[in-house]
Amino acid sequence: MTARRALLRLAGLTAVAGAAYGGAALLRWVSEPGLVFEPVAGMLGFRRIADGPVSGGAIALLGIDAQITPQTDDLMIRDGALCAALFGPAPDPARIQIAYFTDYRCMYCRKTSPMLAKMASGGDVQLTWHELPLLGQISSIAARAAVAARAQGAYDTFHHRLMGTPVVPTPAYLGQLADEASIDPEKLLLDMTAPETERQLRISAALARRFGFIGTPALVVGRTAVLGGVDRRLVERLIAAERNAQQPGIC
Repeated sequence: MTARRALLRLAGLTAVAGAAYGGAALLRWVSEPGLVFEPVAGMLGFRRIADGPVSGGAIALLGIDAQITPQTDDLMIRDGALCAALFGPAPDPARIQIAYFTDYRCMYCRKTSPMLAKMASGGDVQLTWHELPLLGQISSIAARAAVAARAQGAYDTFHHRLMGTPVVPTPAYLGQLADEASIDPEKLLLDMTAPETERQLRISAALARRFGFIGTPALVVGRTAVLGGVDRRLVERLIAAERNAQQPGIC
């Protein structure tokens, strides 16, 4: 076991991660050429690979008092709706599905986000973005702004600007971004605390708990979960493994 993996396992026993995510027993190892997988505990049909570098912390959903727990995430994700929550309601069966969990203060996400966006633009994969604000209030405000911008069709613009700048997302700055994106700034600020924004953030947090994501970036490529920084070559290998799988994935 590497020192990094040992530290991540130890972190799982802390008060921050232990209550929210729980342990994940290793059931068995499944190997493919050059890649080693292990099942995701409690997630039949999903597997994971070894962890890379992450930025992590406690779930910090501004305005949400109730922490996501195993008892509450069933309220967020009903039985039979896991795939729709993870990959969206209308995934393209011709493309490999990737769910991406990100935080605007995550240093590793600044490389992962543009890489995945470029891959998705090529048409081989379909990318679903999940906001997972783990690094404090600034992360939470930025996540809410991005989700609210999505309601007006400006998610990509907001994600790019918020990920690429150290500026604190004040109402004035967010209003400026809204003007630049040609969307309604007042609606944006109102939607940041709207029930639909709350619902989307809770669903992403519940998914993260189920997969054991204690930091960002984190991905689910088809049936394979990955926690930590990845390069394009690894993602392409996971896509190839998904396409070459003898049995279809659960989603």
